[in-house]
Amino acid sequence: MNYKNYEKRIVEEYSVELTGWPLLVRICNPGELSSHDTAILKNVLVNDQCKWEILTPEEVTARMLSNKQREANGKLIYGPSRKPHTQKVCVIDSEIQGDGVVNEDAA
Repeated sequence: MNYKNYEKRIVEEYSVELTGWPLLVRICNPGELSSHDTAILKNVLVNDQCKWEILTPEEVTARMLSNKQREANGKLIYGPSRKPHTQKVCVIDSEIQGDGVVNEDAA
């Protein structure tokens, strides 16, 4: 699950929210929790106190507007942007010329 971008990638994209989160920290990867907090989370999940709820289109729109306003006010709502993927090049006993062409005769 995309915890760092929960609002954008989960709430806004799938129109659902996790209600009843029992901890003071933001919704996060359970692997980052202490054993005590994990036990608390497990208890509320088992007892159906923390669960996924479907949002209406109106609720999603209101949430998006609220998120954008809070973000504009300086609060980090949307997680950090992902860095673009770069293609890795592995060249052994060769040189890459300025135009990106591999010169096999360079060795």
